[in-house]
Amino acid sequence: MTQRIALVTGSARGIGRACAEALAATGHSVVGVDVIEQDRGPMDRVLTADLALPETTDRLLAEVGRVDVLVNNAAVLVEKPIEETTLAEFDLTIAVNLRAPFLLSRAFGAGMRERGWGRIVNIASIAARTGGTSQVAAYGASKAGLVALTKNFARNYGPDGVTVNVVCPAGILTPMADSQERNNPGSRATSVAQFALRRHAEPSEIATVVGFLASDGAAYMTGATIDVNGGWFMY
Repeated sequence: MTQRIALVTGSARGIGRACAEALAATGHSVVGVDVIEQDRGPMDRVLTADLALPETTDRLLAEVGRVDVLVNNAAVLVEKPIEETTLAEFDLTIAVNLRAPFLLSRAFGAGMRERGWGRIVNIASIAARTGGTSQVAAYGASKAGLVALTKNFARNYGPDGVTVNVVCPAGILTPMADSQERNNPGSRATSVAQFALRRHAEPSEIATVVGFLASDGAAYMTGATIDVNGGWFMY
């Protein structure tokens, strides 16, 4: 079998980095994409790209070519009350968190369908389930949209052997979570009491789930929303 190629967005740190490491460890040739520069680490290739720009998809398709596993992880989080959230901030959040996964899944998914095998894994959030806190209206809306988008792609791509699933994490120790703690000191300690497991998670614990969804073992899973939140939200 030809070595499978995995493209991970937001691969410079946090969940994206952990996913890139997990996929590389299981034999994938990993291409990491982020808006900031990053060290290559276990990845075979890294690219700097702004997913807020729609033309970025065509550039990545031209530069990368075949992709067998696509992990749409890159995200923007604006923490502001609704009244203070600008239109530009709302549009940026939707562009990166929802439009980019749509464009990338469509672009790279076409090749997956032709080859009769593919995996698309979207990273959403507990905010997709709950709407998020009062400070993250745009983020919550974008992640809820990503859950719906996942189901639609799953229905369209399933007959061609391509699975599409979405993971909804919460309480992960990432730079994004660090930013939330800086904006709301003490929120991390307060929130841990809401987790059934009474702890936060490492990014690698999300990457383990993503790695499974990207494998042959998950061949009969598609359109699924997987909550990985330590028992904070149960549905």
